[in-house]
Amino acid sequence: MKKMTFGCWGHAFNKRFLYTDKNGKFNEFTLPGGVALIQQLLSAGKLTQYEPLDKTFRCERFELKQFEDKQTRKSYYAVNRYLGFTEGNTTPPPCDAKYAIVSDKGLGMITTPPGNIPVLWASDKNLPEKEIIGQIAERCFLMIDANVLRKSGAMISARISWERSVTELLWQLQHNPALSYLCKVPHILITFAEDGAVYIRRENDKPKASLVLAHGNGEGFLRGKINGSTNDSFALMTVALALQFPEVISGKMPLHILPVLKAAENLLTDGYPIEKLREGILEMPKIETTINEMPFEIPFDPEQSVVDPDFWRISNSASNKRIFDMACEYVLKGAKVIEGLPLLSFGGLTTIDRWEIEAFRNICNLIENYVGSDSIRPLSIAVFGAPGSGKSFGVTQIAKNILPGKVEKLEFNVSQFVDNTDIGIAFQKVRDVTLEGKLPLVFFDEFDSDRNGVQLGWVKNFLMPMQDGKFKDESGEHPLGKCILVFAGGTSSSFEDFSQPMSSENPEEQKKFKDIKGPDFVSRLRGTINVLGPNQTNANDKNYILRRALLLRSLCERKLNMKKGGNAPLNQNVLWAMLLVPKYKHGARSMEAILDMSRIEGNVWEPVSLPFYSQLSLHVDADAFIRLVLREVILNSYTEKLAIAIHEDFCKKNPTSDNNKPWTELPEDIRNSNRDQARCFGKFLKEVDCDFDSGDTPFLSVEKFSE
Repeated sequence: MKKMTFGCWGHAFNKRFLYTDKNGKFNEFTLPGGVALIQQLLSAGKLTQYEPLDKTFRCERFELKQFEDKQTRKSYYAVNRYLGFTEGNTTPPPCDAKYAIVSDKGLGMITTPPGNIPVLWASDKNLPEKEIIGQIAERCFLMIDANVLRKSGAMISARISWERSVTELLWQLQHNPALSYLCKVPHILITFAEDGAVYIRRENDKPKASLVLAHGNGEGFLRGKINGSTNDSFALMTVALALQFPEVISGKMPLHILPVLKAAENLLTDGYPIEKLREGILEMPKIETTINEMPFEIPFDPEQSVVDPDFWRISNSASNKRIFDMACEYVLKGAKVIEGLPLLSFGGLTTIDRWEIEAFRNICNLIENYVGSDSIRPLSIAVFGAPGSGKSFGVTQIAKNILPGKVEKLEFNVSQFVDNTDIGIAFQKVRDVTLEGKLPLVFFDEFDSDRNGVQLGWVKNFLMPMQDGKFKDESGEHPLGKCILVFAGGTSSSFEDFSQPMSSENPEEQKKFKDIKGPDFVSRLRGTINVLGPNQTNANDKNYILRRALLLRSLCERKLNMKKGGNAPLNQNVLWAMLLVPKYKHGARSMEAILDMSRIEGNVWEPVSLPFYSQLSLHVDADAFIRLVLREVILNSYTEKLAIAIHEDFCKKNPTSDNNKPWTELPEDIRNSNRDQARCFGKFLKEVDCDFDSGDTPFLSVEKFSE
């Protein structure tokens, strides 16, 4: 018998699918499951042998249902419910092969592949046994679903941020005794559903780990887009990995992770292809093996005792030049530019910063849990940030996306309240919305305002509604009903600033905060967000340019009559100024104001459209902004000086050249050549992650031109 490329071990079984078509006719068909499905998929390329399993094998039954995508109106079939199984054989027939694939479905003991052949061990159900890994570790490539590790006791967060999940994963593999034996395997691929994967390997006897994302959204994003389930995606990803396995395990080529993740995408988005399945065949989708992927190296120190000491941010992995280029492209071309970067998107809210992703994801989880619970106590959230940072925008977008059409937003500015009557009127309006059957989303802006000279004097008035879901007015005590209370800070730029007196070493400061019921207020909060806004928070904050780009793109889509996903009608010099101006005096409001004040005629936002100097000065350093707009003009004014300097430098390095003569004596074609080089100076600076300005703006200077 011919030796096959792949032999298959592990668990094999039949899967019986039952469904009723749109005409009411009952149908059923059988597909292989477990390693038998992998055999069938590989047999199409004659990489292994496959024969349908007989009736002696275990059979699992599923009900399929036809669903409809609400957005595209496209119908698809997916598993609606599991109907149980009948016992039977789960051991596939043996096969002589060069490589072994093991599919562990948690159905009992697995025979170890014989000899010394390389093994691809794939499991989305069980951890491989410690004894087996000890036998095959050095010739093994382990592919395992992250949920298997979680079920085995690994504390790995889900749907908070990619950075948090993967740093916790690496720490657990090194320090959790239930998992550490897996580190003996030289190649490990941990998949997070079909949305991302971490590849751990040894390079020069040192452990390395990298993350690749299919799209940038969180774990479970693709599965969440469909009703029902399609439970064969792991088998498709296993086969996609198997096609690379011989070359990777031998060291002849690096692993390409994105094709592995993309292998299951069609099944998740389109459902089961019924016509083909009736023939008992699930086909392997065509995968583009040359897909450009963006691997992010994960900080990995096996001796590290703390999970994430430096609060790693994927977006900080890029160079300043890469971040700036990405920001420019995003404004001009839209979301396709940041595919593969971690992001969170709800309606008009998009962020790529880990701080904000984790905070907003936490708020999203809180709101989802609150909406699904029987609790009538209000959900209380505090939001902090600089003025104009968009404190209310993000929470509003999340709430309206979770409950479209059922959320009514109410806003009250506490700094304008005079006495308790104003608070009573505000809460009565909240109650009215509740009685209408809607969920009030209530913003108390500047809740930390003074009252009659008392710092944070209004805070204690919110304690009863937050804790008991009741409020008092002149007519008595009233139930508030289910609602979300959002307290937006006006004097504190962060929650840490607001709550700092609680940990102060100054007893008087602690007592003051306690007297105005600050600790009681904090104890009633269920979530906080520090909104960063478009200005740089500190010298290490490289993401502010991307935050500006996200906001600027959103403003352009709303105000310049452009199609969503289309190219932004924005002049390059205006774009540079909007992204690089040192500071927006009023945060996001200033960015919006500059666009609103621009006199845009035609279809492009040109320099001539910009507001007058006096108007710009209200929102930015007008001198710095205008110099950024005129950067090319400024640099071109130095063309002759730069050309002469280039020639003089050439003469120093080439004293015997025929062109070693004064500038005025050079032929015109040689002088033009130097001028052409001078005009490229801006591009050269950009390539080394630098730029230029006129020398009197707030940017840090690296070098200055001499007079």
